[in-house]
Amino acid sequence: MKLKMNKIQRLMKEKETQNKYHTPGCSEFTRRSKNAVYINPANHFSHEFKKLEICYEFRKVGISFITEAVRNKKDRDGKEKRVDIINLVTSDEIEIINKHETDFEIKKYREQGIIPIIVNPMICKNCGFKYPKRNKSNICQVCKKEGKWN
Repeated sequence: MKLKMNKIQRLMKEKETQNKYHTPGCSEFTRRSKNAVYINPANHFSHEFKKLEICYEFRKVGISFITEAVRNKKDRDGKEKRVDIINLVTSDEIEIINKHETDFEIKKYREQGIIPIIVNPMICKNCGFKYPKRNKSNICQVCKKEGKWN
């Protein structure tokens, strides 16, 4: 009986999380399908392949997700935020990053609780965080701007 109750609670949590997002270009009442991988042709192939890889791993362990969904609530700037992957079990938002975002945007994602997954990462020698490889020195743009490098 306890197992069934946990499954019901989990399904309710998944539905609650799913209701916080909608299909891009549609009203807030149009939901993305659960466990379907949507592809955005504006992104690079390696970006989309990484998304498929993560979603595949989620399904192997029984985690439900939605992809390429827009938050119902707009940002402070009044802009809509499209999220690459949303884990419906934990409500975690995952943003896959190739090279288009700056290191400052990636730092902002981390501060907001968004999990950044870097496609071709390098580990900054100063702060230890992963960022896209942009230079040979392996120092992120954030540390360079703050003067924390030699």
